[in-house]
Amino acid sequence: MARVLRCLWALALTLLLGCVSPTLPLPPPETPLISAGSTPNRYLLSGGPGGAQPNAFVIAINSNSAVPRNLRVNGTQADEKGAWSVEVYASPGQRIDITQEIGNSRSPPLSILIPR
Repeated sequence: MARVLRCLWALALTLLLGCVSPTLPLPPPETPLISAGSTPNRYLLSGGPGGAQPNAFVIAINSNSAVPRNLRVNGTQADEKGAWSVEVYASPGQRIDITQEIGNSRSPPLSILIPR
C-alpha cells in the first residue's frame, strides 16, 4: 500500500511540475522572399508553407522613423499551412522587423534589410 501511495504521489508531483514548466518561446517567422510591390516604395514579403506558425498573425514594422507612422506597420494572418504575404512601405536599405503572434505569445523580431 505504501508503494502505491508513493507512486501516486510521484505521479501527482510530475503532473504538477509539468503544468508549471516553461514552454518554448515562439520563434520568429522564417526569412521571407522580397519582391517588388504594387507601387514604388512598396515591397512584398512572403513566406511559403511553414514560413510561420499556422494561423499566426505576422506583423512587419519599418523601423525608419522618417517613414510616416501610418505607413510603418502592416500585417496579415498566415494560412493553415503557415504561408503568408504582406506588402510593406520601404526604401532600399531600410530595416523591416517581422514578428509572429499566436494568442498572448509574440516571437522576437526577425530583422531584414530591403535590398539595394
